[in-house]
Amino acid sequence: MIQIYLFYKRCINKIYNILHQESAIYQLKKAKAKFAEDVKFIGAHKFSLKGKISIGKAFTSRSTINHCIDYGCSQIAVMPNAELHIGDYCGISNVSIQCHNRIDIGDYVDIGAGTIIFDTNFHSTNWIDKKNGLDIKNAKTAPVYIGNYVFIGARCIICKGVHIGDKSIVAAGSVVTKNIPSGEIWGGNPAKFIKDIE
Repeated sequence: MIQIYLFYKRCINKIYNILHQESAIYQLKKAKAKFAEDVKFIGAHKFSLKGKISIGKAFTSRSTINHCIDYGCSQIAVMPNAELHIGDYCGISNVSIQCHNRIDIGDYVDIGAGTIIFDTNFHSTNWIDKKNGLDIKNAKTAPVYIGNYVFIGARCIICKGVHIGDKSIVAAGSVVTKNIPSGEIWGGNPAKFIKDIE
């Protein structure tokens, strides 16, 4: 009886994964995104794709309970006139990407579950803008650049204007507000230098 149940569950999961993959590909095509044929979207995803998007080969986005800390799902939003570029051989798990300006992610980048990457403040920090209804319109943006071979741990926040150099590591739970040079390990809130990668 248990074997029948497990077989049934595996079949249902396989069907769900096929449907989620097809849904993701449909939305990328609808947005006229450039992407490799071997991209994989595992589990349910949320998209709002209005800008320019390119995704390299062997990209994998997981959005499942096994790869999720808060049982949410991967979300990718690219606003009009914004650009999102993801390189080759990248992997993300239950990551939220909010692109209002430009976000570039290099090759061989792994991003842990629950991480948020955004290139905007979402709201103006000026109280006069809030008073005059210009809160969202006057929100500041700045591009985010993540180099090649970067590893970002779970539950990190990558803020607007940040550049992360090649081969660097960001420790889990970090809030990155400053540029990280190549080949360094950073961590904390706000993230600070920990040590060089040997």
